[in-house]
Amino acid sequence: MNQNLTEQIKHLILGLYEQGVRHVVVSPGSRTTPIALLLAEFSQHIVDDFQLHVALDERDAGFLGLGIAKTSQEPVALLATSGTATANYAPAIAEAAVSHVPLLALTTDRPEELQHIGAPQTIAQTGLYGGNVKNDVTLTLQSESPDALAYLDYEVQHLVHQSVTAPAGPVQLNLPLRKPLMPDLEMPWPTIKPQAFPDLTAQVELNPALVELLQREIVFLAGPVERGDYTQLLVDVAKKHQIPVIADVLSQVRPAPGQIIGIDSLVAANQLASLPVPQVIVRFGATPVSAKLLQWIQSEHIPVLQVGKQYVGHDHSRQSEMSLDVNETSFLKAFDQQIGQNTSTFYQAWLATQTRLTEIGQQMVQTPLDDLGVVQTMNNLPMGTRLFIANSMPIRDYDNYWQPKHAIKTWANRGANGIDGTVATAAGMALAGGNNWLAIGDLALFHDLNGIALAKQLGVDLTILVTNNAGGGIFSFLPQASADEYFEQLFGTPQGWSIEKVADLFDAQYQRIQQPQALQQAVDQPADGLKIIEVTTQRQQNVVTHQTVLNQLGADYANN
Repeated sequence: MNQNLTEQIKHLILGLYEQGVRHVVVSPGSRTTPIALLLAEFSQHIVDDFQLHVALDERDAGFLGLGIAKTSQEPVALLATSGTATANYAPAIAEAAVSHVPLLALTTDRPEELQHIGAPQTIAQTGLYGGNVKNDVTLTLQSESPDALAYLDYEVQHLVHQSVTAPAGPVQLNLPLRKPLMPDLEMPWPTIKPQAFPDLTAQVELNPALVELLQREIVFLAGPVERGDYTQLLVDVAKKHQIPVIADVLSQVRPAPGQIIGIDSLVAANQLASLPVPQVIVRFGATPVSAKLLQWIQSEHIPVLQVGKQYVGHDHSRQSEMSLDVNETSFLKAFDQQIGQNTSTFYQAWLATQTRLTEIGQQMVQTPLDDLGVVQTMNNLPMGTRLFIANSMPIRDYDNYWQPKHAIKTWANRGANGIDGTVATAAGMALAGGNNWLAIGDLALFHDLNGIALAKQLGVDLTILVTNNAGGGIFSFLPQASADEYFEQLFGTPQGWSIEKVADLFDAQYQRIQQPQALQQAVDQPADGLKIIEVTTQRQQNVVTHQTVLNQLGADYANN
């Protein structure tokens, strides 16, 4: 039988496993045959903590792997057959690159003698993902070299480690395979030499210039994070030192003492003009959802100190005057030991913004429900819920007005800010179990119908809350909304599909809700299987509601 191929693939799989890969998403195809079969054998008969997931659509397979990697904080492998199947990973690879998520794209390929001569299902796969991968390597799994196995053991483990090393990101392993492709399923599994990559956290001491800078009145800016291992320490340090925390919806610090929520609306309503201006902003995490926040920092010429290995050099506002290439935990421990407290008056002035925002938020819950009323009702999600938020209007509304009462893990695909693969990514999140919700608009849902099928196939517990405003609601807030003659065709783009029929097609539970009490009852129930809840709203009324909230906030400032 095919002993050489079988043995080398087994070394590949063991190399992945030794470095923490516990999930592989396989999309069926002929060229994947030997790897897929041996992965199945490995998961069913060799180890107990290795999961194989099958996704027919490679685009959604990539986003499923992305969702698993985001929430598990572990590297995840994808396996696709040759040709355009591999190209369908590109959107998820791009998102993983910008979001620093460790994905390993195992792209099976035709051998070299079939390249560039018109062989079917053959495209140029080397360098397929361009600069969106940290590395792309072609590995020969039918090598006759006596050193082949030792090389595979070493190289595969180093590639996995490279994917998780800050800044984390995707890696491509291109795997050309010759026929015959059937592996020998009777061969024993070998052992390999594991490579050790100890995590050494250096002790940081702030130099005198930094200490002097940080002794001023400061604010922490907690942006989106994929790894939330330092967020509780950030909250504790901020509370102890009386530091306001601008808490992005994806920062994993809501709720927290000293949190500032709704910064985009506060800037838009000119609320910050009544506050003492911070002398320094210490920024953690990725680019915040609020664009107005970065504009305000620039307009006030506030010095910014950026912290974290994942995000050094990733400040498109170019306001960061200093970047610390250290992990956040080390910095926060040093800060706690060397820096004093903010003034109480500064701290309290910033916290006062939240009182009025909360009052206005309570007034948003109207009957029938509108977009902002939905967000306010979702404040009551139970502790430990995982919430995935789609881009466009949902992520902005949740960033501005969502004030959860309990600790909730929040996720979104904010790296490339796309809507593709949203349902599939949420399904990947839901594979971890527990109570899982997806907040999404109708267009993003329709864009990923295959993701609904995937979620059903996987048997996850996921409640999909669809705010259906018959099109692209965010465009009603942008200048193109004034182009009345062309707006609906090009930007509003109503689809006219029945979400109830979509739910029926995929055998999902369905509920249409318009009353706040009914949504509250649904929020109180843990996710059980696949469920779609639809709330219908009006795009034009949504614009009016948002402006009314800003007017109320602005009136507060004018009356002070």
